[in-house]
Amino acid sequence: MDLFNNPFTHTKAMADLNFDCPHCGQNLTIDETQSGKQIDCPTCSKSIEIPKPGEQNVEVIETKNTNASETEPDEKKYSVPVHDGEPEILVKTKKHNKSIEEESIEGDGRICAKTIKRGDCIELGQDKFDEALNEFLGKLKREQILSVHPVNYAHYDPATQKYLDDYGAMVIYER
Repeated sequence: MDLFNNPFTHTKAMADLNFDCPHCGQNLTIDETQSGKQIDCPTCSKSIEIPKPGEQNVEVIETKNTNASETEPDEKKYSVPVHDGEPEILVKTKKHNKSIEEESIEGDGRICAKTIKRGDCIELGQDKFDEALNEFLGKLKREQILSVHPVNYAHYDPATQKYLDDYGAMVIYER
């Protein structure tokens, strides 16, 4: 093993080369380690040889000394804003849609519809449809419930590549 070319022990200068395509004049910037190689110009698609540092029409930019410990990515420090009060749900999933409903169940007297599909109420293989429906109805006062309707629907199951029939309930209520 060559100790002088070991990237972990040797300090080296990193630089970018800035040059123009000899065919179309497009300004190009590439890493110094690529000098002498053939590439296709991204603008005119003609083959060009990447010039070496010090040649005509070449500018060396961004020279800095680095070693292995300096090339490691900086440790990122994350901070989370803290505030007093109740926790807020930032991402609302099927489980967390309850917070939306709780905010809007009582209020302005508008007529609203809530559809609860059985397929959305299956957790870890357990059918929780009745619990979800009872929980939603429990948030409403009896006077707010205008009607409850059964709903039949079909959804595409990618595992079986077929449409499967399912059911649910639509609750019409007044806020």
